Amino acid sequence: MLLALAACAGSGYADHRTDVTPPRHAAPSPAPELLRFDIMAGSIANHFYRRGPIAAHLLATSGMAPRLLVAFPAGNAGIVLGFAPLAQPAAFDLAPLAPLDGVEQPDGMRGVMAHLVARAPALRVHHAMLAGIRFLRDEMAGGLGPGAPSLAYEVDPGPPVALRRTMLDGRRIELRIEPREDSTLTLEKNDIVLHAGPGGEVHFLVTALQDELPLAPFPVEEIVNANAASDTRARQALSFLSYREKLLAGSWRFLTYFGRDTLLALQMLLPALEPPAIEAGLGSVLDRLAPDGDVAHEEAIGEYAVWLNAMTTPRPADLRAPVLDYKMIDDDFLLAPMAAAYLLDMPAGRARAEAFLARKTPSGMLYRDALRQNLTLVLARTAPFAAHPGPETLVALKPGLPVGNWRDSNQGLGGGNIPFDVNVALVPAALRAAARLFASNLLGPDAAAASEAQTLSDAWKGVERFFRVEIPAATARARVSEYAAAVGLDGAAAVASIDAPIRFFAIALDAAGKPIPVMHSDTGFVLLFDEPSPELLSLVAAELLRPFPAGLRTDVGMLVANPAYAGDPALAAMFTRADYHGTVVWSWQQAAMAAGLSRQLSRKDLPAVTREMLLLAERALWEGIEATHAQRAEELWSWEPVGGKAVLIPFGQARGHVDESNALQLWSTVYLALRPPPRPQPPRSGPR
Repeated sequence: MLLALAACAGSGYADHRTDVTPPRHAAPSPAPELLRFDIMAGSIANHFYRRGPIAAHLLATSGMAPRLLVAFPAGNAGIVLGFAPLAQPAAFDLAPLAPLDGVEQPDGMRGVMAHLVARAPALRVHHAMLAGIRFLRDEMAGGLGPGAPSLAYEVDPGPPVALRRTMLDGRRIELRIEPREDSTLTLEKNDIVLHAGPGGEVHFLVTALQDELPLAPFPVEEIVNANAASDTRARQALSFLSYREKLLAGSWRFLTYFGRDTLLALQMLLPALEPPAIEAGLGSVLDRLAPDGDVAHEEAIGEYAVWLNAMTTPRPADLRAPVLDYKMIDDDFLLAPMAAAYLLDMPAGRARAEAFLARKTPSGMLYRDALRQNLTLVLARTAPFAAHPGPETLVALKPGLPVGNWRDSNQGLGGGNIPFDVNVALVPAALRAAARLFASNLLGPDAAAASEAQTLSDAWKGVERFFRVEIPAATARARVSEYAAAVGLDGAAAVASIDAPIRFFAIALDAAGKPIPVMHSDTGFVLLFDEPSPELLSLVAAELLRPFPAGLRTDVGMLVANPAYAGDPALAAMFTRADYHGTVVWSWQQAAMAAGLSRQLSRKDLPAVTREMLLLAERALWEGIEATHAQRAEELWSWEPVGGKAVLIPFGQARGHVDESNALQLWSTVYLALRPPPRPQPPRSGPR
């Protein structure tokens, strides 16, 4: 069994003080909002708690190797307890009628308390770790590797037994363990062993604490407006991840700032958000821009930042200073569309634009100047293609890096380095937005920059031509039949759906400009940001309507990749249902496609046949979304073949899965801004 506790620190980017003494005769503050909810994901029970300065996520995993994890959005640090494998699988969760509760001590330690129960004769701790979340992620993904710092902790035999550590950043973290309900605890050669009572169950109380200053949460009612859908789970998830300093990408593994996740979530949630929440997210991105305008991908904070800073030459004066990662390319082209959508298109954004852009980053730069830096970067990176159009001048991953867009696992692009989504959707969208922002005078008058952006935008039209793939019908049927048999699916319907050559857009180009022939869901970005041709829309609709492995449609939702047409076993092996960006379903990708379809269907210039195909595709997509409603807030999920059909399984809970899905993901909350299409009404019968 494994117990992990995570915590996420304040970023240092906002002047958020928690030690201010209120005036002596001040009116009492209202009671802080209590947010408490649960999510069951396969064998993992997720419990969330947030009230005042305390926020926590507790996971309890049942089975042969049960696990418990608690995550705090303050400190980005955590605790892992591993228990020896059991002879029989055990149900493991909170005790009945014992919800997760908050604890706050006078010495500044705060956290959560949980009464846990496992039906097992004994639980033996064989591994423990108290450290930053990034260290926990690395350890659980295969080990910390050489050069990692010492993460040694102390054991206080108590009672209660306590594990304590002062982390590299000077913060304290602690876990106390106390037996309950006639269970007992012994220390055997430094192992903590919990023994069941007469009823055959192990009962124990854990109290997980740390002393990091808390983040300032947004109450639920201050995040979303009246346009937001009445989706309780999405509201809870968004609230748990939203703070005035920044929005967190997910829990438990990504309890920190991610630029791409913030911008995409804001873009899709825009109609449902209140301005302060929008500006908190947009401001957090501007605060973290590089001097040249590059958008920061991930922020390392807490003791992981201390470790990274200590290895830097010269060392920064403040070892706790956040360390920002700028390796991605897609986020750099997401800021302009988001800024234009809020500051130019929303009435509230237009009214607040001057004041918002007059704010300053931590370095003292006005937000308007920081945004201008990003727009200038966009123009510089896209100018080579406009001057010499060809695959070699498209926007590629940064040299020496295998990742750069949302498919940021090492094989997410199948070895390609020129991503479809960045070049076909995001670059053109960023250029159009840059032209509008420069022309608006919000950043100061610059007609020359506006004209340049428009000229570049015109030059990038039609860039999808470099990504076209066509497979003859006979070849396509043979490959789909073979692939379906290999993955255990009944491929008859998929094969029957192929009545013409299969055309789609490659997931990426390789360094030589050759398409990587993997079908994918990133066409949703084009629908979300552009007004593509009827031909492109028809191709997308066909992919959503054809059953996998002919298309992307399955009983568990829309897959984000389909390598059936690759004709290369090595390439297909990079996109399995055990791979992070393989033949799996990502909740936000379904939402992005749904939002894109809705946007395209609002157009007045589409041929009737194209509109009908889009309506059918939208209906098919939403059938998959509604069929997996319980998973909607999660990051992603996978499937296994049962009787020739795909049956949902949580990602990370089956043999060979390369990682673990987050129970909450920021960009999976975007259904708050979506509405399913109206159900088709049956024809009315005539009078009797």
